[in-house]
Amino acid sequence: GKKHGCTPAQLALAWVLQQGKDVVPIPGTTKIKNLDQNLGALAVKLSEEDLREISAAVPVDDIAGSRYYNGFDH
Repeated sequence: GKKHGCTPAQLALAWVLQQGKDVVPIPGTTKIKNLDQNLGALAVKLSEEDLREISAAVPVDDIAGSRYYNGFDH
């Protein structure tokens, strides 16, 4: 975030936005302030090195938790 002058949320959204045309972030918010912050992610430009660094920091094999909330019928 600091390197790009953005919040951690903006960095995360920018990373998702740059994963491919078939990947779409769906952030939710109830506050205009947060919506404005989410839209700020569109201005964050990540280099190939940035994308690799962020991807390496989030190991795919370490996903934890249930796929569905126990209260939902599925």
